Amino acid sequence: MAVITLTTDWGLRDQHLAILKGKLLQVMTKPQFIDISHEIQPYNIAQAAYLFRNTYSSFPEGTVHFIGVGGFPSTDTEIIALKKEGHSFVGMNDGFFSLVFDEQPVDMIKLNESGLPYAAYDIAAIVHAIQHLSSGKNIYELGSRISDFIQKSDFRPVTDEDLIRGSIIYIDAFGNAITNIDRTLFDQIRNGRKFEINARRQQYTITTLSKRYSDVTRGNLLALFNTSGYLEIAINQGNASSLLGLKNNDNIRIDFS
Repeated sequence: MAVITLTTDWGLRDQHLAILKGKLLQVMTKPQFIDISHEIQPYNIAQAAYLFRNTYSSFPEGTVHFIGVGGFPSTDTEIIALKKEGHSFVGMNDGFFSLVFDEQPVDMIKLNESGLPYAAYDIAAIVHAIQHLSSGKNIYELGSRISDFIQKSDFRPVTDEDLIRGSIIYIDAFGNAITNIDRTLFDQIRNGRKFEINARRQQYTITTLSKRYSDVTRGNLLALFNTSGYLEIAINQGNASSLLGLKNNDNIRIDFS
């Protein structure tokens, strides 16, 4: 049974997701669809990359992953397919995959166009690619090698000897604010020194790290590295996003001394 994961910013209200699944059901035998998320903030590939990067490896090898995030790509944005670590991926060449993988994949191609575009996506080409890859066929039969793999370095933290400038990339269902600062980078720049985490232009400051939410009393502010290894700002049994006014793309600064 083919396993296909779907990650989009299409939402559940409109017909687009149902059309994609329906087209796949026409050409595949009992595919198993797993919806990672369809509630990505529109156009927010950093948010999508955070969710997807920490999810896809939980699936078995042979899984095909489709990522439809970026809203309405420009007419010259390529739809690409790639293979890495026993998984296959189909999505836009808009920088998303550079945020997911630490190393550029080797096996990557630009999909041949079907000539039957649907809205912003060539659904016919995407359906054909998913069917082809789920059957274990050669990826290079789907198109030609891409000439320019788009990188999105501007979504990564900026560092100096005594500071890290990052941003909030995801607000979870509990209102916890997750940043693009990971534990490895934090430890590297910190080098055993004291630190001060500042949010909302220094309106809120944290100088210690917690291991769990309950390390502080109910209603108090805390910072910890979550199970995915990213710095998270939270309130124990509270909603940090609404109570502190934290939102996606807000700046987070860490000073070391």
